Amino acid sequence: MVVDLDSHLREGYFLDEVYRLDGPYAKYTPVKVTGGRDHRTHFLHSLEVGDARARAIFRHPYMYDPKYDPEVAERQIGGYDMERRLVDIRKEGIHKQIIFPTGIGIPTVNAGGLGLALCRAYNDWVAGLVKGYEEIFLPVAMAPAGCPDEMASELRRCVRELGMKAGHLVPYCGPRNLDDPVFYPYYETTEELGVPLFCHPNSNGELTDRFDTFFKQHVLGRPMNCTAALVALVLGGVFEKFPRLRVAFFECSAEWILYWMHRMDDDYEWAKELPALTGAETITMPPSEYVKRNCYVTCEADEKRLPAAIEEIGADHICLATDYPHFDSRYPHTVSQIRKRTDLTNQQKESILGESAAGLLNL
Repeated sequence: MVVDLDSHLREGYFLDEVYRLDGPYAKYTPVKVTGGRDHRTHFLHSLEVGDARARAIFRHPYMYDPKYDPEVAERQIGGYDMERRLVDIRKEGIHKQIIFPTGIGIPTVNAGGLGLALCRAYNDWVAGLVKGYEEIFLPVAMAPAGCPDEMASELRRCVRELGMKAGHLVPYCGPRNLDDPVFYPYYETTEELGVPLFCHPNSNGELTDRFDTFFKQHVLGRPMNCTAALVALVLGGVFEKFPRLRVAFFECSAEWILYWMHRMDDDYEWAKELPALTGAETITMPPSEYVKRNCYVTCEADEKRLPAAIEEIGADHICLATDYPHFDSRYPHTVSQIRKRTDLTNQQKESILGESAAGLLNL
């Protein structure tokens, strides 16, 4: 069984349907102002959070213009048409596929009751979208990190009522890092339900927002988002307090986490000598041990140092990710590229292509 742990929707073409709110939040429902449902569709709304200048720089609809790449543009249909998506994953050789929204920030970082309403709206919409394909397409339950008191209850609803198998975890939300106690009930519920948390980043944040091109933001954004999460979860003692918590990191490569394992361990050598002063009292073993126990990563099919990542964290903690249908996906060649590698054993390939994800998701 081949499991793709990372794919996306084109819910951004249907914002007025996905986030059709009622009651006190009805005024926030996006209004469609251009025709069609594609990369040119434009909405009036105020649901995007963060630096407006940085968001404007990061937007890249031109990457989906048929004049630029007609094949990439045409496959965006799979971002909302599940029958088309089914044809495409069969072409790639995939049996099950995890699904995220492309605009992860809207349902996850808006504050308060609005954030909860947006999160519930998305989760209900995506559950309806995959109806009839529930055994193949597996949406990740978005959690309202801007309304942390409701994260646990929304995850419980999504798992028990909607059948979702994983919850989302923002890298950070406003002034809060992931070791903030406000997130503890979410972690407790995650352990109780036995589901993993998927830390899929965006490219926003104080450091990334300083840069002036999409190219720079895209290079920096994913690993910086995930690094903030990793440091908080490991050095902040979250994995110490919640040893059964399983967290997967996305779009940074498998080799990304190796540097941070080494970096954290190196500093732990002096920090553990004065734990109360340095903050190292939150953990009881070297940081890399938490990574090897609690963390999972997705890999790139052509990573040169993938064998090194397998040696350090194990193939059973590395998963396939296509990023379908985005422009930088290697679809439909991701699975075949991994199968053709000569520096991996057959068992390592099978672990990466599906066994690791199947274990993580309790399939």
